[in-house]
Amino acid sequence: MENSFLFVYGSLRPEAGHIMGARLASQAHWLGQAQVRGDLYRVSWYPALVSGEGLVVGDVYGIPERLWPELDHFEEADRADPEYRRLVSPVQLASGLWLDAWVYWYARPVKGLARISGGDWLNAPP
Repeated sequence: MENSFLFVYGSLRPEAGHIMGARLASQAHWLGQAQVRGDLYRVSWYPALVSGEGLVVGDVYGIPERLWPELDHFEEADRADPEYRRLVSPVQLASGLWLDAWVYWYARPVKGLARISGGDWLNAPP
């Protein structure tokens, strides 16, 4: 795969406490905190990122090739009717550097879902 960077913003963030986030943190290279342009919504115990005018906070990892199938399965991006689509998008690291990273964008309607103001899943009210 040409691009091995992944921007994560929800359960895959290192501080989220999810087993897949811990697995990612142990097997990938954390580059730092970052942000992407978009809006964040609460689906359930996990968020949805859609295009929008806000800023969403997250982290960027360098991903080993062998992890992509597992990540796509976790994000339900490997189905005929995916919940998320993995697309390359511009993200800005906290250092100010811009890079293109894969991002899992929500592929379903967000009507009826609560928007997370501030764009940070880790600071969202339950």
